[in-house]
Amino acid sequence: MKLLKYKKFTGLHIVCKKCNKLVEVSQTPYKGCKHPIDRQKYKAIVKINGGRKTRDLNAVEYNDAVKELLEFKDELSSPIKFEIPTSKVEVEFTLLTDFIIMYSDWLENVDVPKYEQKLRSTKYIKETVGYVMKFIEFLKRNGLDLEKLTIYQIDKFLLGDFYEHLETKIKSPATFNHNLRAIKNFYNFLVNEKELLIPNIPKKMKLKYENPNPISIADKDFLALLSKINPETSMEVLKSGVRKNRFRTYTKAGIELCAYTGLRLEEVTSLKYSDIVVDESGELESLIGTDLKFERAHNWDNTKAKKVIYIPISPELRSLLIRLNYKDNLGMNKYLIAGDENISRSSLAKQLSHSFTFYRRQAELSDDFSIKHLRKTFLTKLHLQTGLTESMGYQKTSSVVLKNYIDKRAVVKEVAKREFSYF
Repeated sequence: MKLLKYKKFTGLHIVCKKCNKLVEVSQTPYKGCKHPIDRQKYKAIVKINGGRKTRDLNAVEYNDAVKELLEFKDELSSPIKFEIPTSKVEVEFTLLTDFIIMYSDWLENVDVPKYEQKLRSTKYIKETVGYVMKFIEFLKRNGLDLEKLTIYQIDKFLLGDFYEHLETKIKSPATFNHNLRAIKNFYNFLVNEKELLIPNIPKKMKLKYENPNPISIADKDFLALLSKINPETSMEVLKSGVRKNRFRTYTKAGIELCAYTGLRLEEVTSLKYSDIVVDESGELESLIGTDLKFERAHNWDNTKAKKVIYIPISPELRSLLIRLNYKDNLGMNKYLIAGDENISRSSLAKQLSHSFTFYRRQAELSDDFSIKHLRKTFLTKLHLQTGLTESMGYQKTSSVVLKNYIDKRAVVKEVAKREFSYF
């Protein structure tokens, strides 16, 4: 590179880009600059409005440099506001509440690479963040200033106090574990995703042992509950004084469909007339459901075939489908339950659950079971009578069915009926 020509011109300078020193007075080492001449460049330095603006020029010839300088001055004198881009200042977040917001965003896949994204339902995200917010409420009740509390101030003693609080307030092991898992997952996010240098304290917190003995609903109890479903005695008065009518024309059919299919509640409310399969003679062959829990976990991007469940047609299910007028609606894209109602499937599921609990109490039955136990009851009966439960797609493995769904007491009773003998 040749030496840059220099003549004194207001605002024009030659600088060394290595050390940013002005070297136009002499091309020889100046003010301690000893860098090679290829590091030198023309630079415009213009004083304006009490300050100065600068720009590195592209020119390598003196006349071209002067021309660029004059163009730069014209830009600065233009009535259009001249803005110099400022470098982005990275904000360091430390507040606990800030990280909870980040966690909520992460659950919704905000700024998460495509290959790391997981499809989570709105319900799941709302519940998970809600569990974490219980920790926030606990801290607030104990006098901590959330506007100043940083994540680094959360120590094992604070978390230990919250653990004891959960033990005192929550009797159900399953509910306790839901709360604790949310805190564990939140800390996993902080350590693994945000890469905070903090100890993963909840990792040492032990979950409670959940009941390994699933229970089923006795036939007489289920029939007693069904007998109570009527519009005459359907008004529930909540603790708040609000009155709720728990009866709908489809309430009984919805609860029966849960019992006779063995599907989860959300899967039952999603069943349509088009899911009914008939044979060549037009007789009922099966009902096809979808394992929505499996779909969310393993097929969230809908790139695989749906995991379906083939539901056998029992006499009770056949009778119910006849009452639902399946022949006139066969093949239609219409829901089996509340197909003509303006209600979302999630609201319908919640409504049926509340109605089941209400009528169970009306029948003066034990609080040991809920509408979820209809699935356990169905799978227990299916297991005892056929032994083919896992083959129909209800669960991925037989071990899951045996551990979480089969009522061992019912198994023992059935064995006794068959006159089991050692010899």
